[in-house]
Amino acid sequence: MGFLSKLFGKKEVELKRPQVREDENLIRTLEGHQDRVLGVRFSPDGKKLVSGSFDEKVMLWDVATGAPLHTMSGHDTWVECVDYSPNGDRVASGSTDSTVRIWDPASGKCVHLCKGHDTAVRMVAFSPDGKTLASCSRDTLIKLWDVETGRELKTLSGHVSYIECVAWSNDGKRLVSCGEETVIRIWDVASGKNTASYATGDSLSHTACFSPDDSLIALCGRDAKVKILDAASGEIKHTLEGHDDGARSVCFSPDGTKAASVANDEKVILWDVVTGRLIHTYRGHVLEVQSVDISPDGTTIVSSSDDRKIKLWKLV
Repeated sequence: MGFLSKLFGKKEVELKRPQVREDENLIRTLEGHQDRVLGVRFSPDGKKLVSGSFDEKVMLWDVATGAPLHTMSGHDTWVECVDYSPNGDRVASGSTDSTVRIWDPASGKCVHLCKGHDTAVRMVAFSPDGKTLASCSRDTLIKLWDVETGRELKTLSGHVSYIECVAWSNDGKRLVSCGEETVIRIWDVASGKNTASYATGDSLSHTACFSPDDSLIALCGRDAKVKILDAASGEIKHTLEGHDDGARSVCFSPDGTKAASVANDEKVILWDVVTGRLIHTYRGHVLEVQSVDISPDGTTIVSSSDDRKIKLWKLV
C-alpha cells in the first residue's frame, strides 16, 4: 500500500452501507474492489469494462457475467481514472502517484510507465485513432503520450488551477479540458494552443466531453448542474437540473441524443439532450457516484461509486 493510501485510505473490514431500494432497471452489480471505485469505462465492443479504484488496482471485467478478468497492480496509490483504447488492445490509468500507466488487457501486464506530471493525474483519454493518450493533472498541465512507445509528445499549458478532465473531439483535432476555473478550454491538438475558453457559470467543472458529432459539449460540476453547450460558440443550450449535490461525471450516448450523469447525491440520471428533459433517475448506489459510461451499442449504463460497487443499468 502506498503512503497516501496508508494515510487516507479507508480499509475497513466491512463497509457499513445504508439500505436502498435498487432501481428495476439494474442489470448487474460487480464487486471486487476493496475501496472506492473512481473510474469505469466500456471496451469498444462493449464486452468488457476497465475500472480504477482507491485500492490502487486497475481491474478488467466481463460484462456478460460480471466476473473479474484481471487485477492489475503497479500504482503506488489510488487510481483516479481509466480509459480503453478504440481498438481494445490497450487500457490506460492515471493515479495520485502522478504517473500514467498503459496496460495490455489481454495479459494484464503494464507495457508503459509514463512519468512527467508533478502531482495527481485526474483523467486519461485515448485519441480516436488510438495512437495518442492525453492526460491531465492537478499540476495544471495536459500531456500527450505516444501509446506505442510511452514517450511524452507534447505539453499543453494554459490552465491557472488544477485540471479535472480532458477529452478528445471525435475528429481527433481538438481537446476540451476543465477544472477549478470558471471556464472550460478548447485546444488545437496540432499546435497545442488554447483556441477558446467558454464560461461555465461554475467555479469547478469535474467533467467535459464532446458529443459524437462534435457539435455539443456536456459538462458538469460543483453546482450540481449538467450543461449542454454549443461547441462552436460556447453558448449554453440547456441547463439540466436534477442532481442535489456536485455532479462528478457525464457522457453522451453513442447517437448523441441522450446523456448520463452521476453525482455526490448517489444518483445516476439519464437526460434527453435535445429537449433537456430528465428521462430517468436510477437509484441503487449508497455513496457518492464517481464515474459513468454508456455502452457502444447504447443499451447499457455503467456507474462506479464510493460504495465500492460497479453497477450496470438498462438504458431506458
